[in-house]
Amino acid sequence: MKEGTALVTVVVDVDDTLIYTEHRMQFVWLELLGREIPLEAVETLSFEQIFMKYASQEQKARVREFQKRFWNVLLCLEEAGLDSLKYHQPIPFAADVLQEWNKISTIVYLTGRTENTHSLTLNELKKFGFPTHNTHLVMFKPEDYARAKGEDPTGPTLMDAKLNLFSKICDSSNVVRVIDDHPGYFPIFKQFEIPDRIGFLRPKKYKIQNYLDHGATRVIRTWKELRNDPPKPEES
Repeated sequence: MKEGTALVTVVVDVDDTLIYTEHRMQFVWLELLGREIPLEAVETLSFEQIFMKYASQEQKARVREFQKRFWNVLLCLEEAGLDSLKYHQPIPFAADVLQEWNKISTIVYLTGRTENTHSLTLNELKKFGFPTHNTHLVMFKPEDYARAKGEDPTGPTLMDAKLNLFSKICDSSNVVRVIDDHPGYFPIFKQFEIPDRIGFLRPKKYKIQNYLDHGATRVIRTWKELRNDPPKPEES
């Protein structure tokens, strides 16, 4: 344990790890394309796949414009993005588990949401019953999405942004557990030798092996599995 660190730290993602976003994504696509996209497509396909399948020919001719607006709405840089937050739903058992862990550890919410939504995100976590005392909310910057939006094709990737933030967390905290729904981020967690790297399975998009191949130490299907599994200090 790092000197002066009283509690162990758990780093947990927010969207699709603690909060379901699929219905919000449907709203975002409706705002973007003017048509409803099936929930199955939202759950399984990438931006590019959805756009090429459901956009009109006129819209496809303006793909860069739509790419930028997609992220602006999703990151609440447009008013429509704020309206879409009402479609979020808490994932069962997650709040109860984190409330218990919060008694013995520091919770760090590491989210791809951007800093302009800091207060909104805290309020949403409180509304859904997640702990906010003795916790930290670490967020991306809007400029971290410049490459994803097509504004700077040579700029840092979202992986770079996650790595930078996670590195800072590890520098100041004794991180013993991390939970995320995206397999692609697990090489970062493995790089920092986090002992307990938990993949929260999104079964319609990934397989268990996707998480394990990228560095997860285990995969869960529901937060209920973690009810009696508190974070522990690393064994010396």
